[in-house]
Amino acid sequence: MDEISASFELISHPDRTLKTHLDSCNNLSKNALALKYINANAFFPRDLIERMRHLLVYYHDFGKASFFQYKIIQATLSAKNNTDFKSLPHIQSYIQHFNANKSATYEKLLDENDRLGNHAKLGAYLVLSNFEYQDPILELILLKIIRRHHGNLTNFFKDVNNNPQILLQESDITFLEKQLEYHDLELYQKIIIPQGLSIEKQAWPIIREKLSNSRKLSRLQATFENQEDVKYFFLQHFLFSLLLAADKGDMMIADGHQSKIILENTLLPIDLINNYKTWRHKGDTPKDIDHIREEAYRTVEANAISFSDQGFFSITLPTGLGKTYAAFNTAVILQNRYYDQFAVKPRIIYVLPFTSIIDQNESIFKEVLKNSQIPNLATRLSKNHYLSNANDRFDSQELNKDEPEYLTDGWEHDFIVTTFVQFLESIFTDKNRLLRKFHNMTNAIFVLDEVQSIPPEYFEIIELVFTKMNEYFGTKFVFVTATQPYLFENKTSIQELGNPHQFFQSLNRITLDLSLLRSHDKLEVTEFIQILLEDITEHPDKSFLIICNTIKSSQEIHEVLARSFDNVLYLSSSILPSKRLEVINKIKQALARQIVISTQVVEAGVDIDLDIVYRDFAPLDSINQSAGRCNRNGLKGNGLVKLFNLNKGKYIYDQILLSTTFDTLKPYPNLIKESELFNLNMEYAQSIRRVKATANDHSDYLKKALQELRTEDISAKFKLIEQDYRNYNVFIPIDDTARHIWAQYQEIIRTADESFELKRKIKKIKPVLLQYVTRFPKDKFVPPTNQKDKSIMIIENWEEYYSLETGFKIIEDQTIIL
Repeated sequence: MDEISASFELISHPDRTLKTHLDSCNNLSKNALALKYINANAFFPRDLIERMRHLLVYYHDFGKASFFQYKIIQATLSAKNNTDFKSLPHIQSYIQHFNANKSATYEKLLDENDRLGNHAKLGAYLVLSNFEYQDPILELILLKIIRRHHGNLTNFFKDVNNNPQILLQESDITFLEKQLEYHDLELYQKIIIPQGLSIEKQAWPIIREKLSNSRKLSRLQATFENQEDVKYFFLQHFLFSLLLAADKGDMMIADGHQSKIILENTLLPIDLINNYKTWRHKGDTPKDIDHIREEAYRTVEANAISFSDQGFFSITLPTGLGKTYAAFNTAVILQNRYYDQFAVKPRIIYVLPFTSIIDQNESIFKEVLKNSQIPNLATRLSKNHYLSNANDRFDSQELNKDEPEYLTDGWEHDFIVTTFVQFLESIFTDKNRLLRKFHNMTNAIFVLDEVQSIPPEYFEIIELVFTKMNEYFGTKFVFVTATQPYLFENKTSIQELGNPHQFFQSLNRITLDLSLLRSHDKLEVTEFIQILLEDITEHPDKSFLIICNTIKSSQEIHEVLARSFDNVLYLSSSILPSKRLEVINKIKQALARQIVISTQVVEAGVDIDLDIVYRDFAPLDSINQSAGRCNRNGLKGNGLVKLFNLNKGKYIYDQILLSTTFDTLKPYPNLIKESELFNLNMEYAQSIRRVKATANDHSDYLKKALQELRTEDISAKFKLIEQDYRNYNVFIPIDDTARHIWAQYQEIIRTADESFELKRKIKKIKPVLLQYVTRFPKDKFVPPTNQKDKSIMIIENWEEYYSLETGFKIIEDQTIIL
């Protein structure tokens, strides 16, 4: 290498060299791994994982030293925000040399085959020159991660379209040999030799021979698919996540910020929640129920301390008995114990079923952290769901434009509030953007609130995955609910922290009334309205909540009751999110009696309290949630929860859950006291586990797919919420603020220069944009022909089709055409 070319450096991005990028990726991933606890006896040796991480870093962009250099040099020269970089003398010399000696040839070959500029595949195969292991699957995991690091993680041996993912075909060989022929190996060696790595082109024939032998690979595939271990799944996910986090972190974290925002998690003071409760309720006059709440809190706390070495816990308490405080306090206790056990500070991740209740919980946690006296601690809290905005500060650090997204999407914060969908679909996935956070799930204290929301058909596979996360990484799980499901087949492996039987026995706030359900096995809406009119008229001092299974029936009931009574309010998912919060606040602050007609949106976490609740027939866990909105604080004598049946549950609930609920209720009298609900719930949970959770094809299929690393199949099969193909997303411009937001959204779409910029800007505006978005049913609404983008549509004359009070105007046998 002559003196001039010795100063040359390969370019990775328009503002940095390949060496800078790879060294940064190395530091980020090495530091992230150093902060992790790994049980080497159950999983893989730590030094092996470190070696694989190191190779992934320095080979994932190996292909950038070939035809990619032509493309990146063009991008570097045309970029407008990289003047300092492209003015560096050695960069200018390298570009001039490249353009004079290589550019024309590269351009000609790229014109013939533009795919030669793709860089992932070459490094995927050449990395094997530096790694040989007794278990050949580990070699192929390295190959697969590098090959797919810019895309989704396909099925291991063949993707869903039956395209080979490991086997080298003739077309692959021709392609890779052309890239290798024009690869600047000399400059690349300058990067990797200081890392104790090296590569020679002579290694290629050996790799080619090994991975083009279809017979040997087929035998390996057959052997692999006969084994029953899932640790390969976790290894691939873990390493893929580490690489993605480092690769994106180098680009999204500003120079000099890495050491300031990628930090060890904060260990919370063991008395954090106790101190907060003392401060928050100082001077309050306790109600009778508050004494029961405090007893429940202390019971959970004492048991959490006693059993903190274990991995799985449940907090089963009646609705309204302070489960949130008890759960957060348990998480703090377990975090401190985890640190004592493993010398690692785990993050706390609080998981909820619905986005609508995240803000409420996040605000409580934020207040707790602010009260801790630890400076800037609240900036380390993040809520992660599609309606949330990322924090713009971390500790005392002001974040740049990409850093908030990096920290939030990657779950880099110490404390995270998120949804079941975000959590579970980031495990059972092939998606690149979701998998980036996986490594930050491994050492964590998970609190799963309202855990009964998980569909029973997934119980067995979730039991397997959670058990392995605990075994491999020490991950701890706390399951919180009033109606604890049999999530694990062996229920004794979950340590109950409360004393649910005692606390249910001590309460007499409500009675579950089955008389209407049994006297009218199926009601017409008009019949039910007549019953309501009579009951509401006879009880002028009582507040009412009527929960329906469908928007249509709820709107019909609201229309009649609103004509007959004052203070009639309406809640459903058809109401704009911004307006829904207004209604909830009206209910909370009301002095006069309220009549509220709603759908299931009030069931979980909506802190409202009414005297009499009517509930359309539903699975028992939903009935329990509805009951939690009745006489919550025990101040109104004995509240009534009355079941009725409009025969609409079949449209939204699993028939097995409905029939199991019906069968479980059969032996009980018409009036069931709150003290009897614990036994009722246990009988229901046992039946569901027996009927629904075991021997189901969902869990069996997913278990086999995990063992075989069929990530595409896993992602397609695991769906907590089915994609809603029945509705359009419609923006309602209700005022000047809404119109201004829509104008901003349209301007972003019109002016964004590239797809990455477009995604980033839309993501930033999305939380406020979606406050004005509702759903119109496709069978009742034909979208405007002049709107090409059907992902979100705007309706200017919205008053004709939409009511701010009750949502979309459903008119039977009529299709709205705009």
